[in-house]
Amino acid sequence: MESGKAVLGVVDYVIFGLMLVVSAGIGVYFRFSGGKQRTTEEYLMAGRDMPMLPVTFSLMASFVSAITIIGIPAEMYRFGTNMAYLSFGVVIGMVLTTYLTLPVFFQLQNSSIYEYIDRRFGKYARILTSIGFVLQTILFMAVVLYAPALALSAVTNLSIWVSVVSIGFVCTFYCTLGGMKAVLWTDVLQASLMFIGILAVIIKGLMDLGITQVYRKGYDGGRLLFPSFDFDPTMRYTVWNILIQGMVTALTDNAGSQIMVQRLLTMKDISRARMAMLLSIPMSCGFHLLACFAGVVIYARYADCDPMSDRSLSSTDQIMPYFMMSSLGDYPGLPGLCICGVFSGSLSTVSSAVNSLTAVTTQDFIRPHLESRGKSLQNMVRGAKVLTLFYGILGIALTFIVALLGNLLQSAFIVFGLIGSPLLAIFILGMCTTRTNEKGAVIGLLAGIIISSWISFSATSNGPPRELLPISVSGCPALNSTLNEIMDTSTSLSPYAVTTTAMPTTLMENEDDVFILYRISYMWYSLIGVVSTLVVGYLASIIINILKGKTEDVPLELISPLAMYFWNAEKMADQEKKANKNMPLGLQEVLHSETPDATNVKKEI
Repeated sequence: MESGKAVLGVVDYVIFGLMLVVSAGIGVYFRFSGGKQRTTEEYLMAGRDMPMLPVTFSLMASFVSAITIIGIPAEMYRFGTNMAYLSFGVVIGMVLTTYLTLPVFFQLQNSSIYEYIDRRFGKYARILTSIGFVLQTILFMAVVLYAPALALSAVTNLSIWVSVVSIGFVCTFYCTLGGMKAVLWTDVLQASLMFIGILAVIIKGLMDLGITQVYRKGYDGGRLLFPSFDFDPTMRYTVWNILIQGMVTALTDNAGSQIMVQRLLTMKDISRARMAMLLSIPMSCGFHLLACFAGVVIYARYADCDPMSDRSLSSTDQIMPYFMMSSLGDYPGLPGLCICGVFSGSLSTVSSAVNSLTAVTTQDFIRPHLESRGKSLQNMVRGAKVLTLFYGILGIALTFIVALLGNLLQSAFIVFGLIGSPLLAIFILGMCTTRTNEKGAVIGLLAGIIISSWISFSATSNGPPRELLPISVSGCPALNSTLNEIMDTSTSLSPYAVTTTAMPTTLMENEDDVFILYRISYMWYSLIGVVSTLVVGYLASIIINILKGKTEDVPLELISPLAMYFWNAEKMADQEKKANKNMPLGLQEVLHSETPDATNVKKEI
């Protein structure tokens, strides 16, 4: 393995094939059991009677993708443990979701969350937000299929296109046949395989090195880091941007995305949905922390001989599969099990995306079109299945295009975040204000996408390079042999210069020459998208309302109960301050103990 690609054994392929067969079998089972997917409610929403277990696992499996399994350990290996603290922000965002947006979605009971946008703002805002979701999800789906296959093919004899097509085909098969029930129950299998794979990497690494050695090498190599409390927005990682990025990411994925909300709406009541969300928090954050620890373990394994430096690897993203094969290759079946864990991340993400794309297209485009023309909705289920098949095939086809865009893979993830953050802001404007109108929301959405796109893409092309942590090659046998020959012919070469590589990046002579917005850490991009959409959308709405001379009433069921409580509490506090001047002290204490009535709020927000 150290000098070439590892060869997967028969047992590894059998395990990989078995995972695909079981996943497909779950789809077949739900096609011919229960309601047999005869209604859109059954096919897209699982009859809204799913138990808590599969929904909880599905939330975790959808939140964690194959990019997480491969990318997080690579991040730890090259940049240290700063990103491990992202979990704290994720917890805040997921808890906030259960009380901010979930009650509104549950009260409306729509299959598509963009039906809320129609009721709150109008059909044009609904169409625009739905198109935004479809575009970002299709792009991300293709990348999630391609990226892990590319990384694994670089270190094994596993063909990129065999893995992409097989994973994509099986995913499309069980999604088309079994609908949402199949997606949720296969997520249980896939989430379990993801945990097994990451734990196998960690346990084997600890068996080889020991926890003390892992800690020592991680500490000596500068990988065990705690983010700075500095308020400098140009610093790549600080406590503040990590917490905010985690919170915004969790809100974007869980409060402003069809994928997660659709899973929660498959349960019969909000209390169970809220509990499923809360139970998924330790699973999602726990997996994130395990992936971070796996990165530290992998660094400890290669602390003295970086595979990138001895040309064993061409990309840091290959470090996780490289460790899987080099460390676990002597145990038949274990590499296959770990590969199943990686591709389970792809399966869960792609199946969730395909199912949600079908729901949005069916409910936001096809259904309104049929209803406006008085046509029958009897064939909606058949149409939904055709759409599922179409999106699955489209995802596979787009991976061939993504393969040609090598250098633009990072841009694909940026676009996903740039669209997702403004979409989240539109839901916040809708649920937390009553003055925001459709025109203001559309203006805010477009402004948020434009502003965050300008900053992020300009920073990518014009900003200063990333500063990498140092790596060592002192333990590489081949390199040391070559270097010893050089040392024999030259006594002026410092031994320190040949044992540790310098940072593989050249810093600009003066970073201050770069425009300040282009030096902002990428961790702020999501927040910029949210804030710019909120500010522009709200101000534009106020101006439009002034020009029209009126503010339209908003039904209270479209406003978040959490927002109503805080806005009403603030209003009552102002009233109390005015009344307290002429009020006896005893009466003040009585009034302060009362609970504000959250139903008496409408235009005040």
